[in-house]
Amino acid sequence: MCRGGGGGAAMLLMRENYANQLLYETSDPLHPRLLCKISNTSAHLLTGDTLEYLKPISATQTDVMIRSLASGSETVAGKFPFPLDYGPWLPDLSVAAYTTLDPQGSVQVWLYSQRQSTLLFTYQVGGRGCICRFGVPQQVLALSPDGQYLAAGRDRGPDPLTIYRVSDRTLVTTFAASQGIWGAAGHRLFLGLQPNSEQSWTPESGISTLSGANAWMYRPGWSPDGAQVAYSAYADPVATQLRVYVYDVKTAATRMLQDKPRAQALFVKKGLLWYLEEAPCDQCGQIQITQPTGKVFAMQVSASTESEVTFAAGENPLYQERVDSITWPSFAPGEFWPAG
Repeated sequence: MCRGGGGGAAMLLMRENYANQLLYETSDPLHPRLLCKISNTSAHLLTGDTLEYLKPISATQTDVMIRSLASGSETVAGKFPFPLDYGPWLPDLSVAAYTTLDPQGSVQVWLYSQRQSTLLFTYQVGGRGCICRFGVPQQVLALSPDGQYLAAGRDRGPDPLTIYRVSDRTLVTTFAASQGIWGAAGHRLFLGLQPNSEQSWTPESGISTLSGANAWMYRPGWSPDGAQVAYSAYADPVATQLRVYVYDVKTAATRMLQDKPRAQALFVKKGLLWYLEEAPCDQCGQIQITQPTGKVFAMQVSASTESEVTFAAGENPLYQERVDSITWPSFAPGEFWPAG
């Protein structure tokens, strides 16, 4: 599954697409090393030396596996009494969320808590084709860091983003949001409810506008310390000039990293980002969108100079799957353990 690594070394778990994650050793973030491609399951970095992932065994059992990156040995951390390929779960295995498809092809959202699985709601899958930079809306299925709330639905989808309370499986609210992402701790949800600003919501305080923040339109992701969020957005009203931005929570300020075609920034470690170079799509006809050139850049947030990231042959995340005008890699943050 994974080649040698770990031992306290810097690690980056990133999402390639809904089905795959990539694990890199990033002690030298300009010359990373691909340790493994994790397919058809959800995984978390448990420590700098261990990876935890889901292993469905039968219709009534999923093993939660812990793998040592250094030795390759594996142990069973616990079990869920249902088949689970993808979805979030709490470290103590008390709560998990997952989806299934009903006979009509609609998505069923399930919550496992108090040793019981409950069907919460169902939503339509929607369109499957999209000649656009970020493709069709992606599935949202995320537990708040403190494990108290579940957000589910589709990012930028026709159905609302739906919030349930885990303790009693109660529907709390819905949002017609362009995206939704939990904060790095607690249960504060950030939402693109307006085209030019970002809002936040908690069940205690309701909705408020986030000072100094434009809407976090595409692929938002937190820094490891929860102090900053990186995202992609268009700098022009006709949506042709794609740029990457960082919002600083303490200073309530938004910064464009580079006034050049760039997209899909993600934090490799505190203060350091990777992102993609973009160029006009040469296979998209009259549709004025950009596509990745194949180059990955790194930037220290406190600086303004970018450096190209060099990958060994076959290890560039952009070429782990097919890249063309219709299907682009996600190049997004992987799954992180709740911080609460």
